[in-house]
Amino acid sequence: MATKRLRDTRNYSENVRNSILDRRETSLFKKAEELSILCDVEVTIIIFRPGKIQPIAWKSTSLAQDVLMRYLSFIEFKRLEKLVTHEDYLQKKVDKKEEQISKLEKMNEAKEMEILFNQLVEGKNIDELDAREMKGLLKVFATKMAKLDERKKELNQPPNPPSNKENITLSASPMEESFNDPWFIQTIATLGDGSGIELAPKEGNDVNVEDDRHSKDLD
Repeated sequence: MATKRLRDTRNYSENVRNSILDRRETSLFKKAEELSILCDVEVTIIIFRPGKIQPIAWKSTSLAQDVLMRYLSFIEFKRLEKLVTHEDYLQKKVDKKEEQISKLEKMNEAKEMEILFNQLVEGKNIDELDAREMKGLLKVFATKMAKLDERKKELNQPPNPPSNKENITLSASPMEESFNDPWFIQTIATLGDGSGIELAPKEGNDVNVEDDRHSKDLD
């Protein structure tokens, strides 16, 4: 969940600040109760309100004293191992914001140099540039030259020959499959010399083989 932006209550009246503090304390106590139940740990909260001598101890004063005494009984480096102060917390926030601002500044500078480079290509006089712009343009030139050299190496590389391990199989066409069929070859050969063609007898000329032989004997 995104954290809510905190309001600056320093300009508010004391009554308004006390009302906000009461609501925040109630919410904090609920979160501490949930943490103690879910993680099975002892949690205590000590709050020093402005203008008050006695602090607010949650859940009870005796529990707060017991937890505090056990904490102080540890060796100092053990106590400071996971200790987070308010100043450290705010400093981490500041460092994170500064890092984000630095990234945005670098992005803006890169875009500015790209625009300036395009202007020089279109005919802008280089004498009009200051030292910062010249330094940024040198970085742009170096980046573009590196990309060009890399692209040149890629284009000059010979194509990789096919490996011997790669078996290239071509599917045979239907005509090639027919040429490999013995029945098809025999049929074509028979059609070529006319020996395998059987003509159907014409109507009215039905002559039996035996009658033909008998007629030859009579002759």
